[in-house]
Amino acid sequence: MKYPVIICDDDRTLANNLANNVKYAAENLVEDNTAYENVEISVEQVATTFEQVVSYVVAKDIQNAIYFLDIELSQNSEAKNGVDLAEFIKKQDPNAQIIFVTAYDKYAPLTYRRRIGAIDYINKALDQNDMMKRLEETITGAIQSINNLTKSGRKELVYKVGRRINKVEDTNIYYLENSPTQHKVTLITETGSAEFRSNISKISDENDFLVKVSQSCVVNPNNIDSIDFSKKTITFPNGDEVIFARSCRKNVKNLLSKYPEINVK
Repeated sequence: MKYPVIICDDDRTLANNLANNVKYAAENLVEDNTAYENVEISVEQVATTFEQVVSYVVAKDIQNAIYFLDIELSQNSEAKNGVDLAEFIKKQDPNAQIIFVTAYDKYAPLTYRRRIGAIDYINKALDQNDMMKRLEETITGAIQSINNLTKSGRKELVYKVGRRINKVEDTNIYYLENSPTQHKVTLITETGSAEFRSNISKISDENDFLVKVSQSCVVNPNNIDSIDFSKKTITFPNGDEVIFARSCRKNVKNLLSKYPEINVK
């Protein structure tokens, strides 16, 4: 599994030094522990401002990442700081692992009040050996935390409309299909519908509880009411029907053994 790392410090030299230390710590972790031999830890961005990180995280749709943030990102007390950045990141990347790298402990109460949920604080004044040890410990903890969050059994479809992140539990989802609007899909649920920018292939790849039944549609087998093989239609509890492709007939037929409650017409 790949774990992206993003670093932000308003001092470019310190940011680059931290990036190098993180790379070395990650290499040591992978080399010294066979349990991490398939882990890829990659520094994706080294930034110096709040705005750089925000733009990158949104544009790249970064998820399940590890963030090393300086709390003071500007000498201007009115400017956005690392705590503001962490708060934004948590909304965009719910499983984000936040580590503050700072020379001051006075900011810790602020992060608690803001409910940031930082997993660690690392003092910039540590010598090289202690810094490497702390980084290895922190990266290990971050990986374990991300793994626990992604494997907790919760299955949700996560999508964005503008900057707002929405989550829908799998039990509520009926199907998704291409929207008449280019580059968008329509989500149909037990309670209604929504439209957002994405494509069926991406949704299929990212959500293993959905089954692709054509190039333009994925369905949730748990909410299929019936299948009509002569008409090549799949019906849902709300009465909606979708057509499955001839090339997907075998996949659709295989659903019957896994979901015996599905009616066959």
